[in-house]
Amino acid sequence: MTLYSCLPTEGKVTVIATWPGQYADSHSAKVTTLGDAHQASRLADDLTRVSESMWDAAAWLDVYDEAEARLKTIIDATRRTTDIPVFTATVFDGCRHAESWTGTDLINSLGSSLPRALNSLTRAQRLSVADELAEDMEARSEALHLLPTGNDPTDPASRVWQAADITQATKMGLTGPLPDGAAGWMARAFDTDHGPAERWGARNLLHRLEQLAAAAKTVNARGGTDLDSVSGLMDHLVLPATLFGVQLDDTDSARRTVTDDIHPAVAQSLLADAYRDDAANAEFLDGDAVLYIAPNIDMRRTAPWDRDVFAKVQIELSSRRGKVTLATLEATDTQGFVAALGNWVTSVPFRA
Repeated sequence: MTLYSCLPTEGKVTVIATWPGQYADSHSAKVTTLGDAHQASRLADDLTRVSESMWDAAAWLDVYDEAEARLKTIIDATRRTTDIPVFTATVFDGCRHAESWTGTDLINSLGSSLPRALNSLTRAQRLSVADELAEDMEARSEALHLLPTGNDPTDPASRVWQAADITQATKMGLTGPLPDGAAGWMARAFDTDHGPAERWGARNLLHRLEQLAAAAKTVNARGGTDLDSVSGLMDHLVLPATLFGVQLDDTDSARRTVTDDIHPAVAQSLLADAYRDDAANAEFLDGDAVLYIAPNIDMRRTAPWDRDVFAKVQIELSSRRGKVTLATLEATDTQGFVAALGNWVTSVPFRA
């Protein structure tokens, strides 16, 4: 995030923007000067909250595009003389991350706190703050275009160096499940000594696991994403046998019926072929389809700082032969996941 602080100067207070560049070198820029210390402090706090939440959302949340559209509306209104609009809590309706910590914070800060602070400024102050908000927004846009290419910014003062920077997480990203606890998951799984492009690689792995776990719920799957010393980092998902046209006899594991009644969500997938073959030919069938989806990393034998942040994702099905590998894919390969698992994968979008 870009941090905003107050610097008293000759009876007035200047709001300063500060962000880390390459090698965590600090860079600063003046935003505006106010005559009231309390007003300056409130403005600095609002700007910090917005920046932190927007940089967090850029990496992890599906509310990001809507939030940036709302922020652009605020910036445009700030450059005019009219009041900045206030938004309601319904702006993120339909977004699955609307009730995450960051999503809630964005509703509060973009919806009411920041507009009120901006409406109290003079014309010159509003223009200066609008320019700063636009500068931070442009850096996020640059990050989203640059980092997926695997390259870091060339400018040592670029704000892109802070993208997905887990070392600056405060109220967001320290604890909890994905995506709220994403910064903490990244630190435990991959340590903290990474540049923006490497952090984005780790982000892709974590985001894919979170996305698949959410998508699986649309086909009544059980399970989710785990990160611990025993299982490592993985999705452990259990998909109902009925999806695959397999009827199980709860009283006898050797008795089951395999029909052609395959759900369209899994039809023509590697998973369906493998599970149905197991159901038709195994002497015993354990039950529903059990999937293990994880980065292709030996998490137990590799220290966090040595783990490959650009590792591929391996999909395994539990079968009578043990674990059978269905596919090993780049985390961003949505079509590959569809071919391996079925169309249900796209029921929740993956933000590349």
